[in-house]
Amino acid sequence: MQTTGADRFSFLQEIRLVIRIISLSLHDIWEDVWSVLVINLVWTVCVLLIIPGPPATLALFGFANRLAHGEVADLNDFFKGFRQSWAPAWRWGAINLFVIAIFIGDILLSNQENMDVSVSTIMQSFYIAALVIWLLLQIFVLSFMIEQEQPIVRTAFRNSILMLGKNFSFSIVFDLTVIITLLIGTVLFMITFAIGGVLLADVGNRAVIFNLERNKQV
Repeated sequence: MQTTGADRFSFLQEIRLVIRIISLSLHDIWEDVWSVLVINLVWTVCVLLIIPGPPATLALFGFANRLAHGEVADLNDFFKGFRQSWAPAWRWGAINLFVIAIFIGDILLSNQENMDVSVSTIMQSFYIAALVIWLLLQIFVLSFMIEQEQPIVRTAFRNSILMLGKNFSFSIVFDLTVIITLLIGTVLFMITFAIGGVLLADVGNRAVIFNLERNKQV
């Protein structure tokens, strides 16, 4: 099946949109880079400590949501969100710990010595790809938890899947761009460590807000 000119134009349009979203997110960060540095550092420490990780992550997305809406946000907004989001954040966190544990277990089990090397490689590649897709989905899930009237985890998952289905080409471009950004950030470690969390949260929020507006117009 050949790709039509309209399809190519649509795909190129989505690439431009994703690049535009990332550039706007970088501008958000630059506008208050010191708050971003502090919040990203606090979030990193909380994730490493595990227990405060989910509420810190949801608070991070709440902070980024305000930036994406063009509102003023500061450290107080982050810490307020951190204090208020423990219950919904840990409902999301418990699901993720369970799913991630299953994927990691499958990856380890598919590396047994009695398995054929080619089969083991294929299985590991499949589970790693599935884990990456799951983690990328969480960018939208967390953004929807903030954007919704109530941070209901089940509703956020449903809305994320519906959005991906309605904006499939955008989702592919967005995920590939996020992966490339993370790979570049891994090479330039200090950039990822300094602003990576806030950048992903801002990009995710802007992607959700943009697609909600676009779908309303259809």
